[in-house]
Amino acid sequence: MIELPEAVTIARQLNEAIGGKRVIGADTGSSSHKWVFYAPSRGEVETELPGCVVDEVNASGRAIRMVMKSGKALAVDDFGGRVLYHRAGERLPKKYHLKIDFEDNSFITVAIQGWGFIALLTESERRERLGHRATAISPTDENFTSECFEKLLIEYEEKDKEPVKLFFTNGKSVAGIGNGYLQDILFRAKIDPRRKVGAISDSERASLYQAVKTIITRAIAENGRECEKDIFGNPGEYKPLMDRFAKDKPCPVCGTPIQKISYLGGSCYLCTTCQS
Repeated sequence: MIELPEAVTIARQLNEAIGGKRVIGADTGSSSHKWVFYAPSRGEVETELPGCVVDEVNASGRAIRMVMKSGKALAVDDFGGRVLYHRAGERLPKKYHLKIDFEDNSFITVAIQGWGFIALLTESERRERLGHRATAISPTDENFTSECFEKLLIEYEEKDKEPVKLFFTNGKSVAGIGNGYLQDILFRAKIDPRRKVGAISDSERASLYQAVKTIITRAIAENGRECEKDIFGNPGEYKPLMDRFAKDKPCPVCGTPIQKISYLGGSCYLCTTCQS
């Protein structure tokens, strides 16, 4: 699944490639996929996009947002898959769930794997749809300070019931971090993903904040994970420390075999000695 570093990379590249261009056509797919959700609808996305001019492209959490001069923004959100830029004359992929044509004959395609959301909405419509997620803060925001992060943890309503994994992955407090980067963040902070938010000490909050900033900053600089690709089909350079390849290998700190557990709908990789 795309997370913040990949969204930032794709948004930056798209901003350079399509910023200021006028849309002349839109097509919502060569094949149907029941787990791709469109808003307002497939037909409205196709009819409302032509004539729009791309003002800028930015990343919002795990979403890539193409802001139009009309005031609406096309968001590709909470998805796994590829967003690719094609120059005039390049071959169209066999499968895609959105194709946007521009006046210079370049185009972009979005191919969803698993599930995803494609929505053309105003800012107020977007906030209504996202609910609590609309107010989550990005680790790249200048207001995401250690004091801000500590406050989020302390004031988290379900801190005595919910684990730190859910605090991040539900996207209500901190935007853009999913199960992928969270493995390295929690390992660096020496915290078990099953720990209740309320059980994290002051010193651990500080370590967790530094881990978030360090991992996300590095991943953005390296254009995301090596398992994801940018708009030109190039893989990122960030190599996760804690992923499926780490299972049963010795912890790089203490040598304990890395354990894989299934937890809250996804796999977690941890050192049971270092993380408690």
